[in-house]
Amino acid sequence: MPTKPMLSSSILLLLVVSLAQPAASSGMKPAATVPLPCESQNQLISPAGDQVAVSCSDHTLRLVDAGSGNTKHTFGPQPRITAYDYSRDGRWFAVGLRDGTVEVASTSGAAEDKRWKSDTHGIHDLKFLPDSSGIVVGSLDRPGQIWDLRGTPKQLAILHSDFAGLIHCSFSPDGKLLVTADGDTVIRFYDAATWKILHEYRGLALETFAVAFTTDGKRVLIGGPDDRITVLDPATGAELEKLPKEADVVWRILPFGNDGQARIFYFDGDGKRPDHESIWNVNTAKSVPLSAERPFTGSGIVGGKLWLSSANGKVLDIWVYE
Repeated sequence: MPTKPMLSSSILLLLVVSLAQPAASSGMKPAATVPLPCESQNQLISPAGDQVAVSCSDHTLRLVDAGSGNTKHTFGPQPRITAYDYSRDGRWFAVGLRDGTVEVASTSGAAEDKRWKSDTHGIHDLKFLPDSSGIVVGSLDRPGQIWDLRGTPKQLAILHSDFAGLIHCSFSPDGKLLVTADGDTVIRFYDAATWKILHEYRGLALETFAVAFTTDGKRVLIGGPDDRITVLDPATGAELEKLPKEADVVWRILPFGNDGQARIFYFDGDGKRPDHESIWNVNTAKSVPLSAERPFTGSGIVGGKLWLSSANGKVLDIWVYE
């Protein structure tokens, strides 16, 4: 579990100022108000809560200091960025590009960027190894790749798929297991020390779009076009249960807290209804809608808590879900 972040004096000042902002909904507490360098409809809050990755309307991506609003790093608009993520400790940030290039930057600017071209036709998913020593690179046309980031980046292993590529992946909280959702509809569990397959789950007829370990590491949650969450046992790969069916496609799962909670993102496969979100409690198999006065445009897990953001022009309001 990540530890509670130490906030700088500038962020503490923003916490006080933001108390004047209206709460997004019941259960939300204001956390910060951040000036943005651009208009944005997508943000990712760093694990330390001190930085926000801002996807700008001009197709650049900027790492913005949450206290001052200053830009720490800018990734250019071309080739188009198709995936990005922070390392668990927030010290590193990676972007994947449409042409298969991967770039890893120090969020503090204390180290030189690493940049290389993978043999894929576009990056779909990126996930740092828990100790930041490497990264999983996923594309829809090839099996996932493991790259070593110590020194010059080099490929360590290629994951398996009967056909197609890696859609999404997640590491266990202790870093010992990697679970992947592949385009061949199979969920695979790997030993993160050897990259050998330990278990497979083949109980799906359609692809899985989202996969995540619960914060205690005892369950894996998967979801996709079958409009529901399936719970797997990481020790065996077996199905434990299926949560009640929702109306739309599951496309992202974000576990948080210590009580089996997860934020679930849905979209309508027919494009007739707007996207929506729910907070599921896996322990009770019950959900509540997640709504606000204006749409949430970003999020992050900080100190185990769910932080949510909403952009209004060039101002970003951030709340903590309680």
